[in-house]
Amino acid sequence: MKNYRKNVRKRADGRYEARCIVGYNNIYGKAVYRYLYAKTYQKVVEKLECCEKENFEEVELQRVLRKNRKRKNSSGVITEKFQEKKIINSEEYSAFLREWLTDWLENSKKTEIKKSSYTQYSSVVYNHLIPTIGDYRLQEVTSDVIQNYVKAKLSHHQKALSSTTVRRHISILSSALKQAVKLGIITVNPCIDVCIPAAKKRKMDVFSKEEYQKLEKTLYCDQDKVKATAVLLALKTGVRLGELAALRWCDIDFEEKTMMVRDAVHRVNTSEEAGGKKTTMIFEGTKSYYSERNIPMNHEIYTLLKGYEAILSVKGEFVFLSKKGSFIDPRVYQTYFADVLKNAGIKKRNFHILRHTFATRAASKNMQLAVLSRLLGHSNITVTLKSYIHPLTEQDRIEMNKLSEIPIDKEK
Repeated sequence: MKNYRKNVRKRADGRYEARCIVGYNNIYGKAVYRYLYAKTYQKVVEKLECCEKENFEEVELQRVLRKNRKRKNSSGVITEKFQEKKIINSEEYSAFLREWLTDWLENSKKTEIKKSSYTQYSSVVYNHLIPTIGDYRLQEVTSDVIQNYVKAKLSHHQKALSSTTVRRHISILSSALKQAVKLGIITVNPCIDVCIPAAKKRKMDVFSKEEYQKLEKTLYCDQDKVKATAVLLALKTGVRLGELAALRWCDIDFEEKTMMVRDAVHRVNTSEEAGGKKTTMIFEGTKSYYSERNIPMNHEIYTLLKGYEAILSVKGEFVFLSKKGSFIDPRVYQTYFADVLKNAGIKKRNFHILRHTFATRAASKNMQLAVLSRLLGHSNITVTLKSYIHPLTEQDRIEMNKLSEIPIDKEK
């Protein structure tokens, strides 16, 4: 029996499978693995070594923390602090909400969630919750106070927020106050009784057939082959912007004709002061477990990437390299995309329209929803339907019109 490298095995279908550790769920949680596949043993080992090299520093850091840090309960420092003071009811504790939110965010959530998620939480806490209702004491934060917060944010005369955004604010606040209920500092989570208006359904913006053709022609003729190829790939695969920026050559398997989406670039806050604006880019895995996926390359995608590979004078780690030899910042793609649309005579759109357009085209070509859901990296088809059902109304009309073309045999 052949001895394979650790974490490598031969599958029943003849392919080789490797398992690469990319981190841990949390400081004491289980290991998180990324599964890699190839037709040959040598190829899968190459992918495994690439994955191990990419995640080495982060994995080793987490291992050191797991080894040296004393185990604490899930409530972290906040729980320790209040247990030491033996605070059992709200009368003994009268901190302001701003103090509670800061403590909860810095000492509890910081080690539980991704850095990118922590940046989003920080933005909500320091830029919205604390400036607006931070001066209330915990016991004074009632459902009426929070309802007024919702109303103010939805109707701000300068910059009103959407219902979806405000709902995210209340979700974060509710999580913090749930901790206070758990510790007996307050008796009820006031967020429970708060009403937030349903978000208005917006018609999803996608490129028309004419716009699609204009964009495609402009990109194929563009002199900046690196960014042009990247945008074309996003248009034809529906990958997210962060996933596109993080794409590596070891993710591309020309032999198997597959493209592995297994990482993404995220922007996180690096400011030392709370609520600071300084940010940097990090690799922190895909958006969710389901977002890590294999995308089969059809002839068009295969030809696009093969042709692009052939013209490269330098082939680095990343498929799309900046002039400095690293990945391209997503903001650079957004600026480039805006310029391309302008040159093509197409009205300005967000980069995410490429993903919407891919999904809509796929659905209009009668791609099975379960397949489309997997290609988009959605957790289930409900997410896909919720996001992409509205643009299909024209296809519905076409299908219904087909019925009128079917002759009906009259009874004799």
